[in-house]
Amino acid sequence: MKSFKLLIALFAVFFFNSCSEDDSTSPVDVESLLGTWTVISLNADSNVNTNLLQVPIQTSTTSVGENFNYDVTFTETEYTVVGGYDLITTGTINGIPTDFDPVSITDVSETGTYALNGNDITIDGNLYEFEADGISLSETSEQQVAQIAFNSNNELVMTQNVEETVNQDGIEFVVKIKAVSVWRKK
Repeated sequence: MKSFKLLIALFAVFFFNSCSEDDSTSPVDVESLLGTWTVISLNADSNVNTNLLQVPIQTSTTSVGENFNYDVTFTETEYTVVGGYDLITTGTINGIPTDFDPVSITDVSETGTYALNGNDITIDGNLYEFEADGISLSETSEQQVAQIAFNSNNELVMTQNVEETVNQDGIEFVVKIKAVSVWRKK
């Protein structure tokens, strides 16, 4: 069970390092990004495949954020995130419908650096802290790349498609995630 909880925790690490629905094809400039943004929606679909004790496990989930009190502030080269939110996840394990316990992510306070290249943002650091079963997962995230754009309401939209293989305690997880978050300027 601990390995399964770790699997869900690893998903959460990749999940919020994510994020776009692209209404725009013009490059995003730093000036338009500067300031504080509050998240208004967060959705992710994931598929995780592993083989545990010679038993293949395929997990498909859909996660939706709720009860947002989560902000990101961009300066010229740094970002800071603070706050929290709830993550509601439903899905299947080997085709069997499964409800997961809601996860509350609270008291987040992280700072890191970022760089823009056209509509790609590269984040070097953690967008949040997360702990599962006493295991801190903040150190597992590395540099993340997402596509960003502004939608017709001038909201910041981040999209990330992640495909990674993660080895944890000798178990290999193949993770595929598409996450979209929408942020409104304060």
